[in-house]
Amino acid sequence: MRSVSLTMFRFFTVLVFGFPLLTAHAQENSPFSRYGMGDWYQGQHIISRAMGGLGAAYVDGTSNNNGQTINFANPAAYSNLYMISYDIGLTIDSRTLRSNVPDGKFVSNNLIPSYFALGIPINKARNIGLAFGLRPLSRINYNITEAGRAAGDSIATLYQGNGGLNQVFIGVGKKWKGLSIGFNTGVNFGRKEVSTLVGFVNDTVTYNKSKSTTLTNFSSFFLSTGIQYEFTLKTKNYPSFKTVDKYMMRFGVTGNLGSSMNATQDIDHTTYAYNSLGVVATIDTVYSKAKVKGTITMPASYAAGITIRKTTQAPRGLFDIWSLGAEYTATQWSQYRFYDQTDHLSDSWMFKVGASFSPDPVSGRTYWGAVNYRLGFFMGKDYVDADGNGLKMYGASLGTGIPIRKWNSYNSQFAIVNTSLQFGKRGDSKNNITEGFFRLSFGLSLSDIWFIKRKYD
Repeated sequence: MRSVSLTMFRFFTVLVFGFPLLTAHAQENSPFSRYGMGDWYQGQHIISRAMGGLGAAYVDGTSNNNGQTINFANPAAYSNLYMISYDIGLTIDSRTLRSNVPDGKFVSNNLIPSYFALGIPINKARNIGLAFGLRPLSRINYNITEAGRAAGDSIATLYQGNGGLNQVFIGVGKKWKGLSIGFNTGVNFGRKEVSTLVGFVNDTVTYNKSKSTTLTNFSSFFLSTGIQYEFTLKTKNYPSFKTVDKYMMRFGVTGNLGSSMNATQDIDHTTYAYNSLGVVATIDTVYSKAKVKGTITMPASYAAGITIRKTTQAPRGLFDIWSLGAEYTATQWSQYRFYDQTDHLSDSWMFKVGASFSPDPVSGRTYWGAVNYRLGFFMGKDYVDADGNGLKMYGASLGTGIPIRKWNSYNSQFAIVNTSLQFGKRGDSKNNITEGFFRLSFGLSLSDIWFIKRKYD
């Protein structure tokens, strides 16, 4: 009989190599993505998204005895891996842009890959775990039209951009009693293509339209570290029920010192016209320069959080009953430089709170009693500062962790479907353009115990 583990591995491999295709077909129109590295998001795990974005002090793995997931927000959490775990995620992203001057509204809906990751317990006795994967960090996609006048003629200007930043990572975590330390390294890579198309609107004189395009490719190695420390606040024994309850507190800190990405630019200034099919056709090249080398300075960032949780050790296993946490993150985007040029960015920060609970995972009497229910809230300041008034961000989230029932013949294999719903807003009455967002995310966590010594009668 085909091994389910082999099937899972092949499925994971196909998804990883299909990631660029999914990214290439994600369409969006967000004017905020014109600045910096675009619409920045951390590629957080679906569980973190459902809990307001918590990650620095979060560890998953004991929940409902149904396997575990990979917290790549803090590599110190890898030390808690005790099973081979696959993690994949997809997001349906819906945005509503509103403009005061001129008065307008635009809605976009997109299907976006969130991450692919694999976690491996290298040495369970010594609490050493490893994880690697692929995730997008930002998206650039905008298409903005501006009307104006020059020398008595009307001008139509079209600003376009696409691309984004992605990350391939590998990390290791090690635990000594309550202290866990880990690091992630790998490659950040991506592209940023921006174009400006200008055309005169004139009834009597024909002017050639102009197009200026800059394509920048960039990449660099990165290093981030994380620490977590957990200790027991209180223990309660219930001999009659053969259970032990523990109340535990965990602190977590993670961050990076920033990096410089090596970049090359191709610059083209041309005149153009639209052919019979409506496609841009180059008439003449005014200026062209290829492989212009430069650097992109990425800022330092950090996150610090605290989590309190209750666990129950029962004959059926170890279970998370509830958890409650808070976290603060900050990034020094004022240090960002693109070919030594600043942008309309400012230092960003975010405060997050989140919680999860499972009604009755210990007894196993009802299916929905074993489900994890999650909710959270976040508020802060976005890194884009296009109009000089800042860009406030706030929102709420909720989600579930739904265990999939096992086949009796595969008792060492577990699966959880994680869901997350995030909704909120960027901008307020001080900003001319505001954005409401609605994100529905789905994640599949597949866990398996490999290398079990088989016994035959």
